[in-house]
Amino acid sequence: MKIAVFGGTGRLAKEFVLSAISSSHELSWFLQINDEPDLADNQYLRIIRGATSDISKYQETVRGTSSVFVSFDPQHTDPRQFVYQQKMIILAMKRESVDRLVLVTSHGSGQSKHQLDWSTWAQINLNQIKYLLNGIASANNICWSILAQYTAQEQVVVNGSIPQDIVVPSNEQSHLEWTIIRPGFLTDQMATGTYLASDQHVFGGFIACADVVDCAIKALEDHMDIGKYFSVAYSSRVS
Repeated sequence: MKIAVFGGTGRLAKEFVLSAISSSHELSWFLQINDEPDLADNQYLRIIRGATSDISKYQETVRGTSSVFVSFDPQHTDPRQFVYQQKMIILAMKRESVDRLVLVTSHGSGQSKHQLDWSTWAQINLNQIKYLLNGIASANNICWSILAQYTAQEQVVVNGSIPQDIVVPSNEQSHLEWTIIRPGFLTDQMATGTYLASDQHVFGGFIACADVVDCAIKALEDHMDIGKYFSVAYSSRVS
């Protein structure tokens, strides 16, 4: 399978690349100029570098692939860029006639916010809290919660939105076949294969990055669960 990967060198994006190439999937990985992937050359991996405002680089990444994996990490991607970059990815997909998309956001996004406990909320929003304490954020230029940014990103995918200043001709329009995965709090432990992936809402819980990636790859390989949201964690408690 040929997969385009967006998410820079964030935890899940890098884990996805390592896992997918070990299974001989062919990857195109979009990185910014200064990103350091710290990976050895691999016959299954092609790296495309460019600015996040350059649609030609998004298209180059998507071109020739059959599906797209997206996972933005707030430690590596400014949360204010989640929606803009997602719209650019969708535009590139439409222009390159690629329909399949798996997006990883976070437990607490969208309707799953009703199952979010305070400790998980604090962990997820730690980077945003740092912005506030440093006086960087204001009500006029940034959404206060990272979870709200993830929620907005999900809506962009569901609606197939592109940048407002760009008109897509009818021959470039396509219908996205999306799956959205909402993991619990991420850990760096080894994969277990014992996680719960439920289209109901999981109450909190932890999960290894490797198991989130396993779930994403299975969704892409099986081409199933289109148009569904999945909560993923080591938990049997669902709403």
